[in-house]
Amino acid sequence: MFMNQTQSFWRRLWIPSRRKWLLGIPMGGFAAVAVGALSLSAFHGAINATNANAFCYSCHIGMDTIVEEYQQSIHFNNETGVQAQCADCHVPKEFFPKMLVKIRATKDIYHQLKGTVNLENFEQLRVHQAEVVFNTMKNRDSKECKNCHNPQQWNISMQSIRARNHHDPAAWQENNETCVDCHLGVAHKKPAIY
Repeated sequence: MFMNQTQSFWRRLWIPSRRKWLLGIPMGGFAAVAVGALSLSAFHGAINATNANAFCYSCHIGMDTIVEEYQQSIHFNNETGVQAQCADCHVPKEFFPKMLVKIRATKDIYHQLKGTVNLENFEQLRVHQAEVVFNTMKNRDSKECKNCHNPQQWNISMQSIRARNHHDPAAWQENNETCVDCHLGVAHKKPAIY
């Protein structure tokens, strides 16, 4: 009995149906998968494009000194030739925190396009932005720093005495410190409040 039903099922798959509308079901499924794949590719491409330095420069270069400071920092210009991109420090790697940063950044793009951010008011805005970035990095335990600078991989014996004293993980935990507590201003000058 079971064998006859199985054979009947497979035989029906090879016989064209008289109901032409049934052809729409697999065609619709294929179309949905294709549209989904194209949408996902476009989304991924847009995220990558907005993480590129060229995208960041499109607003920041000429409007302020942030790009120039970054290009003179050790994160851009160093003996190894390894560059930290803007997104490496300012955009989390995890999906949901990354999307939150991208959504918040639309406010900055809006103000840039509207013209409410300019050289006259930028220093005031910069202080606020520096506070936001500092607090974000502090709350995330400088996770973006540690994506490249992994404390578990450090050979502390090769560091200077001063660095060795400050890079003791026990001292960090005791004082509730993280990378940005000491290394604020590595890629951009510190605002006057610090």
